[in-house]
Amino acid sequence: MTLRVKNKLVAGLTGGIASGKSTALAYFAENGADTLSADDLVRELYKTPAVQKQLAEWFGTYDAAQVAERIFSDDKARKKLEDFLHPLVHDMAVRRIHASAKPFVVFEVPLLFEAGWNKLTDLNILVVGDPQMLDERLAARGLSRQEYERRRSVQMPDSKKARLANVLFFNGGSKEDLGLKVQRLCRALEYIYGFK
Repeated sequence: MTLRVKNKLVAGLTGGIASGKSTALAYFAENGADTLSADDLVRELYKTPAVQKQLAEWFGTYDAAQVAERIFSDDKARKKLEDFLHPLVHDMAVRRIHASAKPFVVFEVPLLFEAGWNKLTDLNILVVGDPQMLDERLAARGLSRQEYERRRSVQMPDSKKARLANVLFFNGGSKEDLGLKVQRLCRALEYIYGFK
């Protein structure tokens, strides 16, 4: 079940909605890491006939937006979907991590701690957004505060995630500031683990 691979450092990356975790993931790629996104893997799965058939059976549709609308207002439906998708995402991630030619892999997982996947990685990184910048970031994504609160209600609070994370990035400045933090961590890990 582990995501760990011999001779590779596998880091889990997470953060709340609009925290900047996807931006951080892009910076990890710029700094030489191989990167994976659980959301991207789910999007791939939604295109497969087997997953489409199951979603249509449960929800009457396999349209991602319509399924999301349903699961964020129905805890049982959300749990059923997570129980179905998480093992598939895990297996895809394991295959890609094993196939990676790079010694450092960063896997972005929105529900890293909620799903317990933080126990499957070598290192876990949490990005915490500045609450004062939240409305601006939500507007840039076309997400209402109400929708944000609804989605956040199914996630662990940042205060609890912070106690479980190995590394915490406070994302309260510019993108360049976050990029510099990622770069410094990558340089430190290269030095500690001896990879380039």
